Amino acid sequence: MEMYGLYTVHKVETSADSFSYPVHSHTSHEILVVTKGRCGIVIGGTEYELGANDVAFMIENESHGLLINEAPFEFFAVQFVPKACKNAELDNVLADLCKSKSGAVLTVDSSIYPTVVSCMRRICDERSDTNAEMYFTYIKSILYELCNNAVRKDGIAFEHKGKKSGGTELLNAVIDYIGDNLNMISDLSFIESVFHYSNSHVNRLFRDALGISVWQYITVKKLDLAYNLISEGCNIKAAASRCGFGDYSVFYKSFVKHFGISPSSVKIRSGPVSPTDTQEQSSTVF
Repeated sequence: MEMYGLYTVHKVETSADSFSYPVHSHTSHEILVVTKGRCGIVIGGTEYELGANDVAFMIENESHGLLINEAPFEFFAVQFVPKACKNAELDNVLADLCKSKSGAVLTVDSSIYPTVVSCMRRICDERSDTNAEMYFTYIKSILYELCNNAVRKDGIAFEHKGKKSGGTELLNAVIDYIGDNLNMISDLSFIESVFHYSNSHVNRLFRDALGISVWQYITVKKLDLAYNLISEGCNIKAAASRCGFGDYSVFYKSFVKHFGISPSSVKIRSGPVSPTDTQEQSSTVF
């Protein structure tokens, strides 16, 4: 249906840890309806909570991202290019809905909400590449209900959210996330995709509070964990891998710099060094 400017998604996530919807934008409008669970959704510079009877509407080229708060989580999403419809009535509905020049989350009247869900389900699950006109009819019905039987929800601006506690709440949230996902973190992309803040903003919080950057904090935590694993008898290379170090030479250099001793020295203090560990150290490239 891409030739008609229509894209659809129907998906179920079984875990609230499925951070697969980072902040992004596209050259189409989007309607998103949640039928199970709850989520936080960012539209432009504002964050909303999306749940029962709520519908999110994003206009073209507007940044938005989604964070699952409660699972199982099911949603339907439809992206469409208005001009593909070539329908004057739909143009009028969109003009009314987009008059604020930004998207929003709207709470639909409970008696109308099942109709909205039904239309979304038909668009996403019963689509046929030969009947675009029917799907734009469903889209027009949804937009009509959003304009006439829904009220806009208030959101929280990012700037305001960060100032509530001087950033302490965000700092603690990032630290908790790092602790829970330490071995899975390979870069800082999670900051924007999970927390919807820029790397530079969160780095400032870490430097102000801890005197180090986010990545330095992550590296120290990984090294501390590796030290404990090695001291408990874990194979050195296995400990490095379990802590998220893909390159052993990087791990070795970082370990020596941080602790002032080699990983094998920790192994010796805790028990005999295995032949494998000895071989791994001697083959390390400096």
